[in-house]
Amino acid sequence: MPATISIAPLRQRCAGVTLFEAMLALLLLAVCLVPASEALRDAVAHAPQADAAARELDCVSSRMETVLAQPYQRLLTSAGNATTPSAYSTSPDMDCPAIAVYIARYGNLKTGRIGPGGDSDNLLYVGAELADAGAGNRFPLATLVSR
Repeated sequence: MPATISIAPLRQRCAGVTLFEAMLALLLLAVCLVPASEALRDAVAHAPQADAAARELDCVSSRMETVLAQPYQRLLTSAGNATTPSAYSTSPDMDCPAIAVYIARYGNLKTGRIGPGGDSDNLLYVGAELADAGAGNRFPLATLVSR
């Protein structure tokens, strides 16, 4: 018959939290609590700016999606310069600020580089951003659209 080993003496010796463990836990809590409280304070203080920035980003991305939903031929006819706002740009209204939309042909430039302002009919550069040059973040979005 196998012998059974009792672990009761070991359990009684290791029971409870030592003073060292309790002090270490309090020290870790104190060290982590200061940065956490500062982060929460900053988050509460900057909530209105974050809300406005989220709204502006939503307006820019929504306008970009609206432009990209247009047929390619319509975008090609309105293609101009990559620095001049196109007819798809919007003026400010109750919900969104003014948004500048740029549409340009993309391809080989006369300088030998590839970029907006090229001569290709098969690829377009489409960009959108807040029209206010004084905005802290204009939320620029850009993509290429192919035929």
